[in-house]
Amino acid sequence: MSERKIAIIGGGIAGLSAGFFIKDRFGEQVDFTVFEKEKRLGGTIGITREDGFIIDWGPNGFLDREPLTLEFVDRIGLSDKLYPSDRKSERRFIYRNGKLWEINPKPQRFLGSGLLSLRGRLRLVGEMFIPPKKDDSSESIHDFASRRIGREAAEILIDPMVSGIFGGDSHELELGSCFPVMEEMEKNYGGLIRAMIKRKKEARARGKTSGGPAGPSGHLTSFKGGLYTMIEHLESLLKEQLEYPSEVKLIAREDDGYKIDFNQSQETFDEVIVSTPSYISSGLLSGVDQELSQLLSEIPYSSLAVVCQGYKLDKVDRPLDGFGFLIPHNQNMDVLGSIWTSVIFPEQAPDGYALFRTMMGGAKNEEIVKESKESLARIARKELAPILGLKGEPDYQKVIIWERAIPQYVIGHRKRLERINRRLKEIGNIHLAGNAFTGIGLNDTIKRSYNIVESIRID
Repeated sequence: MSERKIAIIGGGIAGLSAGFFIKDRFGEQVDFTVFEKEKRLGGTIGITREDGFIIDWGPNGFLDREPLTLEFVDRIGLSDKLYPSDRKSERRFIYRNGKLWEINPKPQRFLGSGLLSLRGRLRLVGEMFIPPKKDDSSESIHDFASRRIGREAAEILIDPMVSGIFGGDSHELELGSCFPVMEEMEKNYGGLIRAMIKRKKEARARGKTSGGPAGPSGHLTSFKGGLYTMIEHLESLLKEQLEYPSEVKLIAREDDGYKIDFNQSQETFDEVIVSTPSYISSGLLSGVDQELSQLLSEIPYSSLAVVCQGYKLDKVDRPLDGFGFLIPHNQNMDVLGSIWTSVIFPEQAPDGYALFRTMMGGAKNEEIVKESKESLARIARKELAPILGLKGEPDYQKVIIWERAIPQYVIGHRKRLERINRRLKEIGNIHLAGNAFTGIGLNDTIKRSYNIVESIRID
């Protein structure tokens, strides 16, 4: 039997994890190559290490709730480098009306706070008496939350959470694609509060803990040296199968497989795993199937700016006693939220310094990412100063701008995904990896790559 050839296009975590799973599963039976057009690997996972600071460019960790990710970390030999977030970072806040309010996980304490008005709190508790939706039609996250817990809670609690996770607009994103657990809780238990009560009892009977409405519980985890440590390690494990910078121009179908055009060469492969953003995948696959290409081009993305600023602690008046805070859009600020990196991962800032990671942009404020880095930094400092009691200019600063950074699972995403999957089945031996389809997080991305490799047959 001749050796099977597989191309992996894209050297982010989706492509690199797919490469590892292929090597681990098939060994010498498969000849595979990971092609990356940039001069570095990692995609939106990047790092700056300077002046004692460790700056994650994109995601800063993953939740340790997914067994496959932890198994993957163990198999690549990085378990000893795992770096759980500090327990001091468990408190989280929402900024409203000039004040930070703690989101207390204990219902009595949360309902006793002033984050929501009395009317808003009563409406939230009344969720138990709201009947479930009777049909299976798609629903936005905002519409679902407004219907179940009230408009005020939707705007103050859910809207900033959606901005923090997706950089998205809760009015546009599809509940079942973004938070399928919420949808299932209503279907299976009749409502969120009923579901949490019953699931807590079921988990207690098994000796475990249950998660909240948005999904299972988990602890934010990274690696010593930052999340990019994982990319560096995968690069060393796959160095013989990596080609970068190497830009793929087009993929075309042939009788004996798929011909890939590079800048000045061509090569034919039996299987192709495309792990680029969907708007890039669309162009690459236009020579394979026009319908698939069109469907991929329709997935929207939001843009984000990440402003990382370090201050000496004597320039910060407010105690840093938590993870950070999110800001609802109705507060009319440019900042979406800010996390306190030096509390979450203390090694990422020098002793005596605080490090803040502030997000701007997203689906509701795309224009701001077109500002200069200097302007973005000024906006972040101006809006954070009264909240955190910041004095003077930051002692360290790094601004990262991501245009079309996060795929948006808008209304209709599930139906589009069904059509994409039908086309892939018809075409055969083309696989779509990455976070544009079944989950945007690192856990989701690795799991999708694993499932793709498991679906490949070489006999």
